[in-house]
Amino acid sequence: MTDPLADAVASLLREVGDSVILPRYGALTKSDIDTKSGPSDLVTIADYEAENWLTPRLRALVDCPVIGEEACAKNPEILDAVCDPRAWTVDPVDGTNNFVKGDDRFCSMIALLEKGVPVASWIWMPLAQELYYAADGAGAFRFTASSRSVLAVAPAPGDLVKMKGGGNALGIAEPESTRIRDALRRLPGRVFLGSAGVLGAEIASGKTHFLFHGKCTPWDHAPVDLLCREAGAHAAMLSDAARFSADRTDPFLITPTKDDWQQFSSYVRGGARA
Repeated sequence: MTDPLADAVASLLREVGDSVILPRYGALTKSDIDTKSGPSDLVTIADYEAENWLTPRLRALVDCPVIGEEACAKNPEILDAVCDPRAWTVDPVDGTNNFVKGDDRFCSMIALLEKGVPVASWIWMPLAQELYYAADGAGAFRFTASSRSVLAVAPAPGDLVKMKGGGNALGIAEPESTRIRDALRRLPGRVFLGSAGVLGAEIASGKTHFLFHGKCTPWDHAPVDLLCREAGAHAAMLSDAARFSADRTDPFLITPTKDDWQQFSSYVRGGARA
């Protein structure tokens, strides 16, 4: 990368991954693991330590609010700043349940917002030492120690039953939640990766085709939205087809093209069959 800010954030992610997150991987004790909203919503000492390490360093790069997942869980008022002129989002360990189980599908994510809209996105895979980066209007890229590649979504098969991706109905009220969850389960290509960032990176790399989430959060969806859009995907809110904004919490859908998006949207709304 040639942008000083992009390089600086990438360096922070590498350092926090190597010094804070990876030493905890496969070495967590029972006392290192806690829950937040429910028994399946796990948080670990690595989440807290990584976010606490990143927050002041991001502020030193761009002096604006930091919307961190773990800080917001303790103090939701932090979310009031999400549409400030500029703000950071931080997901220190995305895929915490995988991290706890020793599953390698986890990552760290940062986005820079301008009035709620992501303008830069970093997704770091600590184990693979891979960085997925996007900037508004500048494309999406994958960096390793020895390579740089431009990301591009793969054409969808054109048939829902042939599409591969991930989806959930979390956050949607009943009875709609059950109807949508059942519809998603009928898709043969639905997979559960347990990490929005990992799934977003796969879509941007052309490996999978869709992401449908019943509820948006700034730290999960700002980086994924920008990465996938800059790789050529169509990403929008389900209710009104508007572009993602970090103050929105309603259902969100990413597919390779607008036609795919409309087909998938119609299906989850109950207007089409797989």
